[in-house]
Amino acid sequence: MKTQRTRSMLLIMTITVFQVVGMSTSGVASTSQQRTQNLVPLANATSNGSTATGSEAGVLIRKLSREETVGLQALEMVTYPWKTMLPGWRIQFLPARKGYLAMTHRVERRIDVYVRSDRNASGVAHDIAHELGHAIDVTYLTDESRAEFLTIRRLKPTTAWWACNSCTDLDTGAGDFAESFALIAAPPFRFYSRLAPTPKQVELERIKALVLPATA
Repeated sequence: MKTQRTRSMLLIMTITVFQVVGMSTSGVASTSQQRTQNLVPLANATSNGSTATGSEAGVLIRKLSREETVGLQALEMVTYPWKTMLPGWRIQFLPARKGYLAMTHRVERRIDVYVRSDRNASGVAHDIAHELGHAIDVTYLTDESRAEFLTIRRLKPTTAWWACNSCTDLDTGAGDFAESFALIAAPPFRFYSRLAPTPKQVELERIKALVLPATA
């Protein structure tokens, strides 16, 4: 839904390792004299650290944006080992975008998270985990495992799985899967799928068994 809670999964979707938007080199540096080879990976940055960009001759220091700060805090809450299981994907934290919370680009292997001023780290962690669910879907799921998921969720076998490009996915199998996965990979948060009620623990355990063996 293109309102307060819209998510969109492009049918052109993809995934990559974390890189804050605007950086040519992911990392953290304490002084401008440090060389790029001494940078700590950005995934290890603290929420109030500085980010480094530049050439191999040196780096420029800049403060994290509010979106990046909240995004890094949220990323630490995500328990799924996405950097290992989804190589080549990257996540960008961007300013709020009307009608969208996040979007997954399959071809580019990129997740864009639009961080709103009224959304805390827990909410952003849920948004990240939802999009990682889409990344897992296009990377690991098959027609058979998608059909099994619909059975677990007591949904009709004829339930549409994909949404149209840039459309809300909350009425589709893919959206329900992504929301269910978010409950597994991030702290408890509101469940937004409109297809079925919030999964019970027994359902989540079956979904874990369906997904994790293929990705572990």
